[in-house]
Amino acid sequence: MTEIKPQSNKLTIVLLGVIAFLLGALLLTQVNSGALLSKLSGQKVITIPNGTKLNLTLQNSVSSLTSRRGDVVNAIISNSILIGEDIAVPSGSSIIGEVASVTPAERFKAGKGGFLSVKFNLIQTPNGKRYPVNTTVYTLVGESGGSRLAKGVAKTAIGAGVGAALGTAVGAIAGGRPGRGAWSGAAIGGGLGAASAIVSKGKDVGLYSGTALSVTLEQPVQVVALKN
Repeated sequence: MTEIKPQSNKLTIVLLGVIAFLLGALLLTQVNSGALLSKLSGQKVITIPNGTKLNLTLQNSVSSLTSRRGDVVNAIISNSILIGEDIAVPSGSSIIGEVASVTPAERFKAGKGGFLSVKFNLIQTPNGKRYPVNTTVYTLVGESGGSRLAKGVAKTAIGAGVGAALGTAVGAIAGGRPGRGAWSGAAIGGGLGAASAIVSKGKDVGLYSGTALSVTLEQPVQVVALKN
Protein backbone atom coordinates (compact mmCIF):
# COMPACT_ATOMS: atom_id res chain seq x y z
CA MET A 1 0.00 0.00 0.00
CA THR A 2 1.33 3.38 -0.99
CA GLU A 3 1.57 5.84 1.87
CA ILE A 4 0.31 9.37 1.16
CA LYS A 5 2.55 11.91 2.77
CA PRO A 6 1.03 14.89 4.65
CA GLN A 7 2.99 17.33 2.46
CA SER A 8 1.35 15.94 -0.67
CA ASN A 9 -2.08 16.47 0.88
CA LYS A 10 -1.25 20.10 1.66
CA LEU A 11 -0.01 20.73 -1.89
CA THR A 12 -3.21 19.24 -3.32
CA ILE A 13 -5.36 21.46 -1.08
CA VAL A 14 -3.40 24.54 -2.12
CA LEU A 15 -3.74 23.71 -5.82
CA LEU A 16 -7.48 23.12 -5.47
CA GLY A 17 -7.80 26.45 -3.66
CA VAL A 18 -6.01 28.29 -6.47
CA ILE A 19 -8.21 26.65 -9.10
CA ALA A 20 -11.36 27.53 -7.14
CA PHE A 21 -10.20 31.15 -6.84
CA LEU A 22 -9.54 31.44 -10.58
CA LEU A 23 -12.91 29.90 -11.43
CA GLY A 24 -14.61 32.26 -8.99
CA ALA A 25 -12.92 35.29 -10.54
CA LEU A 26 -13.98 34.15 -14.02
CA LEU A 27 -17.55 33.58 -12.85
CA LEU A 28 -17.67 37.00 -11.21
CA THR A 29 -16.47 38.66 -14.41
CA GLN A 30 -19.23 36.98 -16.39
CA VAL A 31 -21.84 37.90 -13.79
CA ASN A 32 -20.73 41.54 -13.87
CA SER A 33 -21.09 41.59 -17.64
CA GLY A 34 -24.66 40.36 -17.31
CA ALA A 35 -24.10 37.54 -19.84
CA LEU A 36 -24.21 34.68 -17.33
CA LEU A 37 -27.18 36.14 -15.49
CA SER A 38 -29.07 36.34 -18.75
CA LYS A 39 -28.31 32.70 -19.52
CA LEU A 40 -29.23 31.47 -16.05
CA SER A 41 -32.47 33.42 -15.73
CA GLY A 42 -33.58 33.11 -19.33
CA GLN A 43 -34.14 36.88 -19.28
CA LYS A 44 -32.16 39.77 -20.68
CA VAL A 45 -30.02 41.51 -18.07
CA ILE A 46 -28.95 45.08 -18.81
CA THR A 47 -26.87 47.64 -16.93
CA ILE A 48 -27.99 51.12 -15.95
CA PRO A 49 -24.78 53.20 -15.96
CA ASN A 50 -23.66 55.43 -13.12
CA GLY A 51 -24.61 59.05 -13.68
CA THR A 52 -28.13 58.12 -14.81
CA LYS A 53 -30.63 60.74 -13.62
CA LEU A 54 -33.72 59.60 -11.71
CA ASN A 55 -36.72 61.93 -11.64
CA LEU A 56 -38.76 61.33 -8.50
CA THR A 57 -42.02 62.37 -6.87
CA LEU A 58 -41.92 62.23 -3.08
CA GLN A 59 -44.62 60.19 -1.33
CA ASN A 60 -44.11 61.22 2.30
CA SER A 61 -42.94 64.38 4.05
CA VAL A 62 -39.72 64.90 6.00
CA SER A 63 -38.31 68.06 7.58
CA SER A 64 -35.40 69.31 9.65
CA LEU A 65 -37.87 70.18 12.42
CA THR A 66 -39.58 66.81 12.92
CA SER A 67 -37.55 64.08 11.19
CA ARG A 68 -34.79 61.92 12.62
CA ARG A 69 -31.81 60.25 11.00
CA GLY A 70 -32.84 56.91 9.52
CA ASP A 71 -36.49 57.86 8.91
CA VAL A 72 -37.81 56.18 5.76
CA VAL A 73 -38.31 58.27 2.62
CA ASN A 74 -40.52 56.93 -0.18
CA ALA A 75 -40.76 58.23 -3.74
CA ILE A 76 -42.05 57.20 -7.16
CA ILE A 77 -39.86 57.21 -10.28
CA SER A 78 -41.66 59.57 -12.64
CA ASN A 79 -40.23 58.51 -16.02
CA SER A 80 -39.19 55.14 -17.43
CA ILE A 81 -35.44 54.53 -17.61
CA LEU A 82 -34.53 53.25 -21.08
CA ILE A 83 -31.31 51.51 -22.10
CA GLY A 84 -31.39 51.45 -25.88
CA GLU A 85 -34.80 50.02 -26.73
CA ASP A 86 -35.12 48.18 -23.43
CA ILE A 87 -37.04 49.38 -20.39
CA ALA A 88 -34.66 49.10 -17.44
CA VAL A 89 -37.01 50.62 -14.84
CA PRO A 90 -40.64 51.46 -15.70
CA SER A 91 -42.31 54.66 -14.57
CA GLY A 92 -44.29 54.15 -11.38
CA SER A 93 -41.54 52.08 -9.76
CA SER A 94 -40.90 52.81 -6.10
CA ILE A 95 -37.58 54.04 -4.76
CA ILE A 96 -36.89 53.84 -1.05
CA GLY A 97 -34.36 55.78 0.99
CA GLU A 98 -33.80 57.37 4.35
CA VAL A 99 -32.93 60.61 6.08
CA ALA A 100 -29.13 60.54 5.95
CA SER A 101 -28.55 63.60 8.17
CA VAL A 102 -30.76 66.15 9.90
CA THR A 103 -30.29 69.17 12.17
CA PRO A 104 -33.15 71.46 13.25
CA ALA A 105 -32.87 75.22 12.95
CA GLU A 106 -31.45 76.99 16.00
CA ARG A 107 -32.49 80.17 17.75
CA PHE A 108 -29.05 80.57 19.27
CA LYS A 109 -25.61 80.00 17.73
CA ALA A 110 -26.31 82.96 15.41
CA GLY A 111 -29.66 81.57 14.26
CA LYS A 112 -28.27 78.64 12.29
CA GLY A 113 -30.70 77.28 9.66
CA GLY A 114 -31.96 73.72 9.52
CA PHE A 115 -30.19 70.98 7.55
CA LEU A 116 -31.73 67.93 5.86
CA SER A 117 -30.29 65.32 3.50
CA VAL A 118 -31.84 62.16 2.06
CA LYS A 119 -30.31 59.23 0.15
CA PHE A 120 -32.06 56.45 -1.76
CA ASN A 121 -30.90 52.84 -1.70
CA LEU A 122 -33.53 50.51 -3.20
CA ILE A 123 -35.69 50.40 -6.34
CA GLN A 124 -38.77 48.18 -6.50
CA THR A 125 -40.56 47.73 -9.82
CA PRO A 126 -44.33 47.16 -10.14
CA ASN A 127 -43.72 43.46 -10.89
CA GLY A 128 -41.85 43.01 -7.59
CA LYS A 129 -38.23 43.14 -8.73
CA ARG A 130 -35.97 44.80 -6.15
CA TYR A 131 -32.58 46.35 -6.95
CA PRO A 132 -30.13 47.92 -4.45
CA VAL A 133 -28.93 51.32 -5.67
CA ASN A 134 -26.51 54.01 -4.54
CA THR A 135 -27.65 57.55 -5.34
CA THR A 136 -26.32 61.01 -4.75
CA VAL A 137 -27.42 62.71 -1.53
CA TYR A 138 -30.20 65.29 -1.89
CA THR A 139 -29.51 68.15 0.54
CA LEU A 140 -31.43 71.20 1.79
CA VAL A 141 -29.95 73.96 3.97
CA GLY A 142 -32.14 76.53 5.73
CA GLU A 143 -31.47 80.24 5.71
CA SER A 144 -29.52 81.52 8.70
CA GLY A 145 -30.90 84.38 10.78
CA GLY A 146 -27.55 85.39 12.25
CA SER A 147 -26.87 88.43 10.06
CA ARG A 148 -30.04 90.23 11.14
CA LEU A 149 -29.18 89.69 14.80
CA ALA A 150 -25.64 91.03 14.34
CA LYS A 151 -26.89 94.24 12.71
CA GLY A 152 -29.39 94.78 15.51
CA VAL A 153 -26.75 94.47 18.20
CA ALA A 154 -24.34 96.80 16.38
CA LYS A 155 -26.94 99.55 16.02
CA THR A 156 -28.21 99.56 19.60
CA ALA A 157 -25.33 98.52 21.82
CA ILE A 158 -25.53 101.76 23.84
CA GLY A 159 -25.69 100.86 27.50
CA ALA A 160 -25.67 98.20 30.17
CA GLY A 161 -28.99 99.43 31.61
CA VAL A 162 -30.91 98.82 28.40
CA GLY A 163 -28.87 95.68 27.90
CA ALA A 164 -30.15 94.27 31.18
CA ALA A 165 -33.71 94.74 29.95
CA LEU A 166 -32.80 92.87 26.80
CA GLY A 167 -31.25 90.14 28.89
CA THR A 168 -34.45 89.65 30.86
CA ALA A 169 -36.37 89.20 27.63
CA VAL A 170 -33.83 86.69 26.32
CA GLY A 171 -34.06 84.83 29.61
CA ALA A 172 -37.82 84.57 29.34
CA ILE A 173 -37.54 83.13 25.83
CA ALA A 174 -34.79 80.74 26.89
CA GLY A 175 -36.97 78.60 29.07
CA GLY A 176 -40.06 80.20 30.53
CA ARG A 177 -38.66 80.08 34.08
CA PRO A 178 -38.50 83.71 35.30
CA GLY A 179 -36.05 82.96 38.11
CA ARG A 180 -32.91 81.45 36.67
CA GLY A 181 -33.77 82.23 33.05
CA ALA A 182 -34.16 85.95 33.67
CA TRP A 183 -30.96 86.10 35.70
CA SER A 184 -28.93 84.34 32.98
CA GLY A 185 -30.43 86.58 30.32
CA ALA A 186 -29.62 89.72 32.28
CA ALA A 187 -25.98 88.71 32.46
CA ILE A 188 -25.87 88.21 28.72
CA GLY A 189 -27.73 91.44 28.03
CA GLY A 190 -25.43 93.48 30.24
CA GLY A 191 -22.48 92.34 28.16
CA LEU A 192 -23.98 92.80 24.69
CA GLY A 193 -26.22 95.83 24.97
CA ALA A 194 -29.74 96.06 23.59
CA ALA A 195 -30.90 94.76 20.23
CA SER A 196 -33.99 95.71 18.26
CA ALA A 197 -34.51 92.02 17.40
CA ILE A 198 -33.60 89.81 20.34
CA VAL A 199 -32.81 86.65 18.36
CA SER A 200 -33.39 85.83 14.71
CA LYS A 201 -34.12 82.10 14.42
CA GLY A 202 -32.87 80.21 11.37
CA LYS A 203 -35.37 78.59 9.01
CA ASP A 204 -36.23 74.90 9.01
CA VAL A 205 -36.37 73.07 5.68
CA GLY A 206 -38.44 70.18 4.41
CA LEU A 207 -39.43 67.95 1.54
CA TYR A 208 -43.16 67.43 1.30
CA SER A 209 -45.36 64.79 -0.31
CA GLY A 210 -45.76 65.54 -4.01
CA THR A 211 -42.42 67.37 -4.29
CA ALA A 212 -40.51 66.69 -7.52
CA LEU A 213 -36.76 66.11 -7.15
CA SER A 214 -33.97 64.30 -8.94
CA VAL A 215 -30.92 62.27 -7.95
CA THR A 216 -28.30 60.39 -9.97
CA LEU A 217 -26.86 56.91 -9.65
CA GLU A 218 -23.35 56.80 -8.22
CA GLN A 219 -22.79 53.16 -9.24
CA PRO A 220 -24.08 51.06 -12.17
CA VAL A 221 -27.06 48.78 -11.53
CA GLN A 222 -27.91 45.51 -13.28
CA VAL A 223 -31.61 44.87 -13.88
CA VAL A 224 -33.81 42.48 -15.83
CA ALA A 225 -35.08 44.24 -18.95
CA LEU A 226 -38.78 44.58 -19.60
CA LYS A 227 -40.36 44.35 -23.03
CA ASN A 228 -40.96 47.75 -24.58
